[in-house]
Amino acid sequence: MTTQIRHSNSSPTKNLRRRIVRWFSRGRSGNENAPSLPLPASGIYRILICRATKTLGETLLLTPLLGEIEQRFPGAEVDVLTRCAAAPELLAGWFNVGCVHLLPERMFGAPVVMARLLRGLRAAHYDLAIDPYLFSNTDRALVARSQSRFSVGLDGERKSGRLTHAVAVPENLEHAGKLPVFALRRALGETPDAAAGYPLLDLRLSDAERAAGVQALANLTGAARRTIGVYAHATGVKSFARGWWDEFLVVLAARFPQHAIVEILPASGGSLLGDRYPAFFSSRPRRLGALLANLDLFVSGDCGVMHLASASGAPTAGLFVASDINGWNVYGPRRGSFDARGEPPAQIAAQVASAFDAG
Repeated sequence: MTTQIRHSNSSPTKNLRRRIVRWFSRGRSGNENAPSLPLPASGIYRILICRATKTLGETLLLTPLLGEIEQRFPGAEVDVLTRCAAAPELLAGWFNVGCVHLLPERMFGAPVVMARLLRGLRAAHYDLAIDPYLFSNTDRALVARSQSRFSVGLDGERKSGRLTHAVAVPENLEHAGKLPVFALRRALGETPDAAAGYPLLDLRLSDAERAAGVQALANLTGAARRTIGVYAHATGVKSFARGWWDEFLVVLAARFPQHAIVEILPASGGSLLGDRYPAFFSSRPRRLGALLANLDLFVSGDCGVMHLASASGAPTAGLFVASDINGWNVYGPRRGSFDARGEPPAQIAAQVASAFDAG
């Protein structure tokens, strides 16, 4: 077990909840993982992914696993168990996704709802349940309660609960979207190279959605111009001040004078850039993704909309000031992550412009 994987996704409240669930999992499911042969490559048709996240970004980080399952088990149907209210819409484009089960906001405060949901999971007789995240004991406990025929997950030091196929955490791979793909490949008996190709985040937009995004962008810019989208909102220590963005955008606009700049508005619906640019707001993630898919460049701090842009296929620049870049970076062609800790905004803008020079 490596200690290099940080993910910077801890807080006193989260850590307390993890300790409680770890104790619960240990008491009900045992600590030892049963030895087993490799996961069979056939005969698996009903699959469950347990990821009790509430966030848009972490939900989108499941899509590389969905892509891997699509290739490995093309006849299978995948159900997803989540607390993300947007998950049904986010995953609507995936043909292999069957049912998205929404957990109650406070699972321990809704025992009747949880009991009914867990009974339904057991009645589904899943062939395979996957615990996709390194740190969540809630995910592990839900996998155990599903009573699936096979179960796959990472065997981290912070995890408790029995799996049929527990996979050791690789020392040279940290990304939250790649780790469950690695675990599945390893469970199938392969020795995957951490540097090998991994499926990208994918919203699976339809042609009609993309065409609607083209029209929405044209309505904003008034002409068929190349466009840069900027999302200035991020939570807590991940955010950048208004003055930082002002300095950053002066340099970026000078490097891309032929591009229009469009501000992508946060859930509050208000501009964070002083209404200096045409702005787009949508409370619907697929509608927003359709517009993002048609940008020539998208720039934001580390947040869910950054992952939405990446999943839409937009050239995406993620600016990191707090999170572990190795665990949450934007990966793939025409995507990049930039460490902005302690760096002047003009310098970061120059780095972004050089990496995404559109001429």
